[in-house]
Amino acid sequence: MDRESWDDAVACHYAQVLRGLMAVAGERERAEDALHDALVAAMKPGVIETIERPDAWLYAVGIRKLRRAAWRRRLDVLLGDNTGSYAEPDLAGIEASELLSRLTPRQREIVVARYYLGLTFKEIAESFGITVSAATSTVSQGLERIRRIARDSE
Repeated sequence: MDRESWDDAVACHYAQVLRGLMAVAGERERAEDALHDALVAAMKPGVIETIERPDAWLYAVGIRKLRRAAWRRRLDVLLGDNTGSYAEPDLAGIEASELLSRLTPRQREIVVARYYLGLTFKEIAESFGITVSAATSTVSQGLERIRRIARDSE
């Protein structure tokens, strides 16, 4: 991929990847930090040329950045309430976030990649360094858990 195609792809997929990372991270600020770190990583010489699907690459690298930053979260100090600067989420978004938060971190990451970003199981496997069968079973287990939680709450 050349730089111009990369810039176009980032412009096209930025919001969707950010929302996917927000679903995993649970916080907009952490998701933005992870996505920006992924964008910086892409600027290293020769990296952009190796990327086949920018949204999958940004999501996978963003997830890794979230994981690496997990230990730092414990030390972060709440700097203020930013809720007024973002639109209020709708009820469906709140319910989806609540259900996703009940999954294991790995299930949440893979389910978001599959159903929110629309990655195939093969693309998930390649992006996360797992087998296609591991991606398939993780999604199946996550969906079963969501169904059970929804059924139990009725």
